[in-house]
Amino acid sequence: MYFYQRCFTSVAIISALSLTGCVYVEDDEDGDGNGNGYAQYVNLVPQSPDIEFVVDDDSEGEMSFAEATAYSYVSNVSYDIEFNQILPNTENSNFIDEDSLKVDNKKVHSYILYGETDYPSSLEIEIDVSDVYDSDFDDGYAMAQFANLASYDDSVDVYILDADSSLTNQSASYTLSLADVSGDTELDAGDYKIVFTESGTDTILAMKNDITIEEGEALSYVLVSYDSAGIEDSFFSIVELNSSGARQLTNEAQDSYLRASNNITNTSAISVAQSTTSNLVAEDIYFGELSDFILIAIDDPDEATNVDIYLRDSDSQAVLESTSIDFHADEIALLLGSGNANSTVTSYSNTEDLRIIETHAKLLFSHNIDNESSTSISVKVIEQGSSPDSYDESDSFSYLSTLDVEIEAGDYDVYVYDSETDDLLLETTLYDVQASDVINLVLSDYDYGGAPYQVFTHYNE
Repeated sequence: MYFYQRCFTSVAIISALSLTGCVYVEDDEDGDGNGNGYAQYVNLVPQSPDIEFVVDDDSEGEMSFAEATAYSYVSNVSYDIEFNQILPNTENSNFIDEDSLKVDNKKVHSYILYGETDYPSSLEIEIDVSDVYDSDFDDGYAMAQFANLASYDDSVDVYILDADSSLTNQSASYTLSLADVSGDTELDAGDYKIVFTESGTDTILAMKNDITIEEGEALSYVLVSYDSAGIEDSFFSIVELNSSGARQLTNEAQDSYLRASNNITNTSAISVAQSTTSNLVAEDIYFGELSDFILIAIDDPDEATNVDIYLRDSDSQAVLESTSIDFHADEIALLLGSGNANSTVTSYSNTEDLRIIETHAKLLFSHNIDNESSTSISVKVIEQGSSPDSYDESDSFSYLSTLDVEIEAGDYDVYVYDSETDDLLLETTLYDVQASDVINLVLSDYDYGGAPYQVFTHYNE
């Protein structure tokens, strides 16, 4: 492995440029010496909804957390930027701030929003690509940047290692405080491991192995953090910025979690175990309940860990259902237990997105109605007292699958339909839904099977 650091003191640089993937025009300068540069817009506000970047009254698109635009080839002028937070219930604009970006000649600018949802901070970052215009430019290496934008009270150390290397006896490549960035680093093309730790310790916050870096690329690796409902500790993640946009990398140092639902009719309670007779990991999950979060140990972060799960009747200890789940690092899964203890029991796991959005709520629907196992269903979530006939149904979702719906604070009527016949299967009302709520709604049979169907509501706190 070879890397060479070039430090710049006049600008902060967090860039992501594919030197082989962009078109550079050497003779675009006009008689006044003006030319062109590149601009990118990035949403790294962890608890924010989607943000629309409006540049000189033209939309650059709506970006979710950890998303970015590709590089745009633009003139060397100043651009006015506005930020519109996208709220689910209204078509009205919600512009939260404005700023400007000056694009310099032969430079790439990344404009990043991060920090608080109501009052985001901004970081303008740039990289000089003048070398690309040089006929003697050698693209036998890649350019990389590293940055710390996590909501973390202390500095972090950055390690740039060959793939599969250990941290033992390694020295940190950089130490970064909040909103700090490294200088340019030239890396040989190859496979790498990138690790962020608490500064001065071997406590790993985020890690990704087997990152392939090609010659001619320029990439950024940014440490971010976010909060998930129901889990006390923040989640850390590495976001790679590149010429096409951004991608959130799997944090191979992050724990994985499992929850189980009991919607198995004719049971009073079930337990979750990792063997047929012992190794209980959750006890006495009563009908309609969700278990607490179960920590899943990942044997090899580079590969899936196969975990055997047994659902047992808490009274008789009989195994009602067994399944195997492939767990990866940095994953939260919900195991839906369904069916009838007197006949057939089934289960299926789905990943869950529990990231909190501070401007509005998330409803996580699960189709656990065994009596409608051959039926796809759809839902309407409307303001309380409104006529459901005035609203369209959601996308349909099948038995033991899930659907996420985002809504603003308020009171809501919920209608559940057979998506093919439009027959109403059940309805309920949610009162006093608050911004930042993440609510599981598990649709279920009656306690002893069949109709009337019911919905179990779980607030993740």
